[in-house]
Order: sequence, then C-alpha cells, then structure tokens
Amino acid sequence: MNSASTSFNGRSTATTPEPMIGQPEIDSLPERPLANLTSNAYLHGQQPAENQVIVAHHQQALSQIRAHSVSNLRSELGGVLLGHAYRDGEQLWVEVMAALPARNDDHGPIHFTFTADAWSQIHNERAKTYPNLEIVGWFHTHPGLGVFYSSDDVVVHTAAFTLPWHVGLVVDPLGNTASYFGWQDGELTPIPGYFEQLDVQETPVAPWRVAQTEVWHTRETEEFYASYEERQQESGMLRAAYGQERPLALSNATTLGILGFVIGFFLLFGWVVALNRQINSLESVIVGLADETSLNAAVCPNEALRILAPTTTGTAQGGQDVAIFGTAVLPEATRYQVEFRPAGGEVWQLAGVQRRQTDLGLLTQWDTSELPLGLYDLRLTAVDRQNIPLPNVANCQIAVELVAGG
Repeated sequence: MNSASTSFNGRSTATTPEPMIGQPEIDSLPERPLANLTSNAYLHGQQPAENQVIVAHHQQALSQIRAHSVSNLRSELGGVLLGHAYRDGEQLWVEVMAALPARNDDHGPIHFTFTADAWSQIHNERAKTYPNLEIVGWFHTHPGLGVFYSSDDVVVHTAAFTLPWHVGLVVDPLGNTASYFGWQDGELTPIPGYFEQLDVQETPVAPWRVAQTEVWHTRETEEFYASYEERQQESGMLRAAYGQERPLALSNATTLGILGFVIGFFLLFGWVVALNRQINSLESVIVGLADETSLNAAVCPNEALRILAPTTTGTAQGGQDVAIFGTAVLPEATRYQVEFRPAGGEVWQLAGVQRRQTDLGLLTQWDTSELPLGLYDLRLTAVDRQNIPLPNVANCQIAVELVAGG
C-alpha cells in the first residue's frame, strides 16, 4: 500500500500533488464506440457513473492477476495493467488486455512499493512481451485486509498514474473481493463496477465480488495500521519481533497429556521410520520407471519438473476434481503452478499451486465441475517469489481429454 518515495516507516507523510489531468490528454485518445465494449461482456458490480472511467477487462489479464494474487497470501503483491485507452464522445474507457507482476522484495503484510528496480523490470518485460500495449494502471493485493484505497495508495496513484484514464485495482484474494479506483472530476474515487470481456470463454473467470469501498485519508490509514499491529500483538504474531516473552503455565492434566503424547510418539517412531523408508524406496522405483516408460517423459524431458498423471493424450473424467500427480524438485523455485486452457487456446487459467517440493506427489486437484468436456492443455511451471517463471527452465505441458464418466 505504500510508496517508497513518499512514505516514512510505512506511512504516508507527504501531501499528494495535483494530478496531471486535462483536456489535451483526453483529446489525444483515439475514438472507439462504447458499444464495442458492452456487446459481449459481463458487468461485475454496477455501471460506472458518466464521469468515471469505464474498464473493459480481457480474461487473460484477469487470469494473470488472479494467479499472481494467490502466489503469496502473507504479503501484498502488485504490478501494472497493460492495454489501451479510448474515448466515446466525453466518455473515457480503458481496455485492460494483460497484467505484469512487479518483481519486488519491498513488500509485507500491509506494504507494497514500486521500486526503481521494479519499474525497470516492468518496462523491460513490457517491451519484450507486450510491445504494443501501454501502461493503463496498476493492481495490488490486500490479503485478508479488505478492499480500500489507503492514503499511501492515493500517493502511489497520484505520483505514477496521473492520466485521466489511469485506474487502480485492489484485490483481497482471501476475501474474494475487489474494486477499481480511478479519477473522477480530479479526485480518486471507487469505480462501482467493471466489464469482463468474454473473449476466451462464455462464463466469467474473475472470482471476486465487487466491494463497496472508499478512499481513505491519512488519519483513517494511521488508525488502520495501529489497530492491525494491536491485533497482531494480541494474537502473539509480533511477539518475536518485539522480544516479548510470556510465561507459560501448564496444569497437571495438560502436563500428563503432553507426556502421554510424547510416549506415544516414540512408540510409533520406529514403525513410522521403517514405513517411510519403504515409501521412499517405492517413490524412487516409480520415478525411475516413469523416466523410461511414461509418455509424459517425451514431452517433459526435465525430470525435476514433470506431470506424471494423467498422461499426455490420455483421458480424465470431467465434472469432478482430477488429481494431478508429478515431480517438482527445483531448489530455486518458490512454488509450482498448474494451469489449464482449452486445447490450443491463448489464455491459461490457474488450476492450483504447489508450495512444497515433491519427488512424487499430488500437485493439485483440478476442479473440472464447470468445464465443458473436450481437449485441454495442462502446464506445470516453476516460479519465483514474485510469481515469475524461472529463467531457462522449460515448463511441462501435456494434453488431456475430459470425458463423461462411465
């Protein structure tokens, strides 16, 4: 929520400058009928006011934001929105076609900042991946905090996103809520709804409910920070940070219960170790056989990143959860993403995330209950802390057909 150049100790101390908004910038926009936006789109929330920016979201961008927002639920994450801006008479509207995550270590539970390095990374990736798209706004997450624009968010938006059509999206991936914010008569206000272009599939991909929210001023933000830290201290989460130690008093019954648990644990320990050795041995045999016999080994040659089941060109029963098993053991990876798309499609959607390494294990359960039967591509990708695919590591992609149950 914070801006590095306008904050102190994580809190805004500067007065936000006047936004650079004027008619010359608006007149420079190409004209495009608004009817092009609403002809094949789903409205999330309510229709924006006439003097608010209307947002048209491509499903690819929504899927990219969703994947990044759930990649770390303990810290705020963010990035930029790419697309084009247009006008239809006096009405401004922006087409969000893609989203780029910011590779940035300067973030925390209530803190996200665009640094100089992050901006450099964003511009380099945009030039390489989306050279024809412009930055039309930004997004960031409030995991478990609700959806609002803090005074620090206002500073970021006012300093870096000054044009009349620049918008900001806030997502709470834990509460499954979201809201856009944008310029309205020179002030930042919530936008009560946005359109999702049904350009990939006929049903919406955005899982978030549009929240009724507001723009906070410095006082409200300070009160929130204070109450948040107080709640964390009361729950003991900040105890280590502040060196607070509390005496632990145990009753006789509790002590006996713990003692019984310890004795039981050591009685089971020998059996568990022996069983674990058998499991490890079995895993080694299966992985070795998979390298030689699995159809997937041919299309996914990297034995450290491979889907083992289902097999490529195979079938799976649609309308239910499909278990995806595989190997994911890259030391430099923070997590592993399993994604799907209709065969040959352009937009990948998140099926699940595996945060632990596994030689042979369940990567995720793929929910196919809302998917039509047919051919799909499945992809396993290793990513870093910022949800960026690891360089020089090929992902594993297989083809699977969803069929009706027998």
